[in-house]
Amino acid sequence: MNITMTADVIQASRYDMDGNKGGSIIATQKADGTNPDRAGLELMKLACDYATVDLLREHLPCKCEIVAQPTQGAGQKMAFKVLSIKPVTAKAAA
Repeated sequence: MNITMTADVIQASRYDMDGNKGGSIIATQKADGTNPDRAGLELMKLACDYATVDLLREHLPCKCEIVAQPTQGAGQKMAFKVLSIKPVTAKAAA
């Protein structure tokens, strides 16, 4: 089951270690107010392909439409892998 979301992507990074390539994006959204101990922006890290960084390089930070697939992350926690990502707004002021 894939999820579709719109989020403000503020960073994209990638790695190439011993032939293993991959990357990640950092997305933000305003805290929904359900946790009284958290204020400001929520941060979410999503795994992505190595090439995603080049796709986003000239656009960041920006709002993006993201389709992601839930996967198993470290420590048996749920993580998300970006299947597709498309910038939908012009580059925001950094």
